Amino acid sequence: MQGTFRTGAAAMRLTNLVLAAVGFGLAVFLSEAVSAANHNIPNNAGSIYIPLVVKAPVADAVMKITGDEQLVYDWTADRCADNTIPDLPMRAFRDKDGMVQAILSDESNYRMLGAGLNSLSVDCDPVMLSKYDADPSHYRDAEWIAAPYTEDGQLIYSLVHNEYRGHTHPGMCPQDEYFPCWDNSITLAVSSNAGRTYEWALEPPAHLVARFPYPYLAGAGPEGFRSPSNIIKGKDGYFYNFFHVSEYNTQEQWVCLMRTDDLSAPDSWRFWNGSAFKGRFADPYTDDISDPEDHICPPVALEQIGASLNDSITYNTYLERYVLVGISADWLEEREVWGFYYAFSEDLVTWTRRKLLLEIELPWTVDDPGSDVSYLYPSLLDQDSTSRNFETTDKTAYLYYTRNNFGHGSLDRDLLRVPVEFFPTP
Repeated sequence: MQGTFRTGAAAMRLTNLVLAAVGFGLAVFLSEAVSAANHNIPNNAGSIYIPLVVKAPVADAVMKITGDEQLVYDWTADRCADNTIPDLPMRAFRDKDGMVQAILSDESNYRMLGAGLNSLSVDCDPVMLSKYDADPSHYRDAEWIAAPYTEDGQLIYSLVHNEYRGHTHPGMCPQDEYFPCWDNSITLAVSSNAGRTYEWALEPPAHLVARFPYPYLAGAGPEGFRSPSNIIKGKDGYFYNFFHVSEYNTQEQWVCLMRTDDLSAPDSWRFWNGSAFKGRFADPYTDDISDPEDHICPPVALEQIGASLNDSITYNTYLERYVLVGISADWLEEREVWGFYYAFSEDLVTWTRRKLLLEIELPWTVDDPGSDVSYLYPSLLDQDSTSRNFETTDKTAYLYYTRNNFGHGSLDRDLLRVPVEFFPTP
């Protein structure tokens, strides 16, 4: 199902749309080849200064896998229910008692608990259940906890990946198919009980963070703003987040960057418009929109990071630069190579060209998508990070990812990790 490799903005147009249904319906669709607990952690631990002046690309470095694959969560042995699955990249934080909480994100959201990343076990009480609301203007259909962040371990805010799936609601999808009626948005949830349960930060639709400035339209999908990365905080006081965009009607794809100085306010997020963080999102159901284009974020470093490198962002204290990890492709040794990639930056805006960390089978690259094992959702976590939200890495860390067993239609999914190490190069 792969298309011919192209470079630059032209590669954003999907002539052969790659669609891989994951979980109960969270889909990953990418353009053709661009595509140790600490009980005394300060509230701002791990916050890194983020310069607002765009710099030149950083000097080169490489990340290498240095050990064997390790099993973190075994669906067969560890699940509470069949839908207890890792269906987004691994996210973790330390709560008020110093315990690590890691999210198993799906339409039914669970968590793992432990004294550190090496000792996690599943808590069988869901922390947030999807509401499956048939009204697209409410933004509360199928909901994934995607990006939790806490400064005190008690109050946790989280960006939520919300899918409106018109084909599951009578009369909302004449096509009667999943993808044409798939509309994505990002909302905000909050936990005031140290991560035990989450609810909307404000009564819907005021909990909306980001979406296209157009109403739901059957046949316009798959489209929307989706799959936010983890949140990272700078000493400038702002919280930063990357997310994936699939354009309304066209399905062109790219990565956007947004920030806020108030996690409690869903409408406070502003996107990078190419020169400043002044882009404002709009709700097509409640806002007076004169020019929709004013509310659509442009790509960040498309030529360098491609259309989908947004799964995980950390600041590496050894290299003194940011590391972005995700799924992508590039033209290497005269062929298109899909897998887990990474890139470096000093300012979150200017990036080095993505590099291949691991060529690996993805749901759309296996010979038989219905039965073959494939992989998704890479994220970088350092068990020794002094950040309460694991925002930092040093010379060594772990790459976490999901293994889809017996094809992407199966709910049998395990969470794995491999050790990685960073090396500067001349």
